Amino acid sequence: MAAMSPFRRARPAIAVVSLLLAACGSPPTWQKSGATETTVQNDSSECRVQARLAPLPERYLPAPSPSATSKVLSLEEERARYESDEFQKCMIAKGYTAAKR
Repeated sequence: MAAMSPFRRARPAIAVVSLLLAACGSPPTWQKSGATETTVQNDSSECRVQARLAPLPERYLPAPSPSATSKVLSLEEERARYESDEFQKCMIAKGYTAAKR
């Protein structure tokens, strides 16, 4: 039987982690005085793109681990956390405040 790639073996775990992160709670509602719903959506989209394209700094890279699955999961978790941080920074820089739903 051919050996499976580490990514292929990690795929189900990545899906589970993604679902768990999505279920952790509702994202905040972004508010800005005078902003229309369209403006908020456009600014949110722009910030999401910026966050996805931002390079992951070394401090977010996980420590070496003997398990390929844990390496992939750790990197995915760190990337998701970093993108969330970058998105929030972008929205705050545009003058928004976060309000819990």
